[in-house]
Amino acid sequence: MVRRVGRLLASGAALAGVLGGDEEKLAKLAERADRVDPRVHWLAAQAPAWKEAGEKTLVFAAHRDSLELIKSGLRRDVQLRVGLFHEDLAPAQRDIEVAQFRLPDGPSMLVSTECGGEGRNFEFCTRLVLFDLPWNPVTVEQRIGRLDRIDRSLPVEIVYFRPASMLGGAVVALYESLGLFHEPLGGVERELAAVEAAVEALVFSDAEPDAEVLREVVQETRAAQDRVRDAALHELHREPYRAELAESILARVPTDLEELTREVIVAAAERLDLYIEEHRDGLRHSIELGTRARVESLPGVSAGSSFLGTFDRAEAVRDESIDFFSSGHPLVEGLLAHLDESPDGRVALLHLGGEKEGFGLLALYQQEDGSFSAVAMDLEGRERPDWAALLTRRPLRSRRVSAETWTRQPGWATFVRRLGRDLEKRGVPVALAAFRIGG
Repeated sequence: MVRRVGRLLASGAALAGVLGGDEEKLAKLAERADRVDPRVHWLAAQAPAWKEAGEKTLVFAAHRDSLELIKSGLRRDVQLRVGLFHEDLAPAQRDIEVAQFRLPDGPSMLVSTECGGEGRNFEFCTRLVLFDLPWNPVTVEQRIGRLDRIDRSLPVEIVYFRPASMLGGAVVALYESLGLFHEPLGGVERELAAVEAAVEALVFSDAEPDAEVLREVVQETRAAQDRVRDAALHELHREPYRAELAESILARVPTDLEELTREVIVAAAERLDLYIEEHRDGLRHSIELGTRARVESLPGVSAGSSFLGTFDRAEAVRDESIDFFSSGHPLVEGLLAHLDESPDGRVALLHLGGEKEGFGLLALYQQEDGSFSAVAMDLEGRERPDWAALLTRRPLRSRRVSAETWTRQPGWATFVRRLGRDLEKRGVPVALAAFRIGG
């Protein structure tokens, strides 16, 4: 029910895409609704002038069926060439679509599903058209973020529509109240997560679906924004930046940060069965959260999202059309958040080089002051401070490990349980790793 209502608000074509063969009457009503959809007619009226002005327009729609509706409508009404970008295209074809869109004589409009909302830089576009509004405000913010980049010098022109339905209108009013179309909402993801659930609850509610019903969500989000803003101002004024601090600040950044980020993110992506393809001898990577992934989504990254980028800062500077996979990037933050919140981030298999061979367990314990201590034990159950120091020294260079190769060895489970019981006597660890040194 909820899924169908959401698709109905998106377009008749989106609803028709999930109807059964015995729902012919409903399918005809959906088709009739699309024929008079004012959004398509408005785009057809505006698009020729945009093209004549040499402006590029990015249109977001949640469903593939809506993309076809927009493309066919513009082709029929104004014979406009339109590019398509969606999750069913091969990664190479997506690159081609974006490259053609960037060309001065390429399509003046690109219509994309959410897979274009992550990992692509469309800063060269004049405007963003939100053909529909997902009930998850984070998804909307990701759409806007494709144009509203940090170094953009021109304001982003955002176009959205106010549906005639009471529910659709309430969603628009809610987003306007949150300031979603005018300012980033970073730091309030927990509060924003309640928005989608609140809208879905209205589908089954007898209450009138207006912005007043969603007032509590707005108040909580605004309060969270104020807390984030106050905390940021406090930190800024607590120790304002001075030129003499530059050296000490830079000293905190590991010299191999880019390589370390690459190792962690690629390994995590492989572990979750994300699609990964290397380009230019590993200088660039295509990464996709596809249907074969072990997770449906990541924090801040929706299903079907794809990214083309690099972990190398110099390469990102040379070609600003690709993403720079670093702190703050949605994929990087999403994978790190997953590791932080799930068991995947609290267990590991490590294989380090060394003159002496050894095998054991490493446990990390968090202290009351927030710091961490490490305890390493060998096969005999003896504590090895030297190994603990080696395993916690930065940077940690672990060889790639095949989990099956280790876990299928005879006695593996017995070994882990025995040493685990000894480690638990010191308290419950926050993370645990089996390790091998040498060999």
